[in-house]
Amino acid sequence: MVAVGACKDPGGGGAGGAGSGGAGGCPSVREAMFTITVRAPGGSVPPDTTVHIAWSAAEEPTFVLNDPTTWKTLEEANLVCAVDRTKPPPDALEALVCELWTAGVTRVEISGTGYEDFEQTLAPVMSEECEAFIPQTVDIELVPVVDEGIEE
Repeated sequence: MVAVGACKDPGGGGAGGAGSGGAGGCPSVREAMFTITVRAPGGSVPPDTTVHIAWSAAEEPTFVLNDPTTWKTLEEANLVCAVDRTKPPPDALEALVCELWTAGVTRVEISGTGYEDFEQTLAPVMSEECEAFIPQTVDIELVPVVDEGIEE
């Protein structure tokens, strides 16, 4: 998990932290810019939950909970969700946690059967002490689709 308030290494966006520490006592460990936790009220997230992100560098491959072919590692994509790649998709998952290894403003889109589509633009927060962006955690609760009495 990401520690809120930790500063990224101001040395740049390269893989891994080089050196013995950042300026002003800021840690030099590389962390995800955003860690999102997706929940559904009163139960599991939908098995077909999809997460898509876009940022200045690219649109990332879409993650689909019930499609293991979309489960990427950090070497493959900048959207990495906490799933066990050695097991089939979970039947029930209380929360889906994903790390967004982006730099800058990031557009997040989440969808799943029975829930309204979620869209939000996340903006990084700058630490004045570290002169770098602070990794953030974001909790997202899906909103059930309201049936307004229309029957099919």
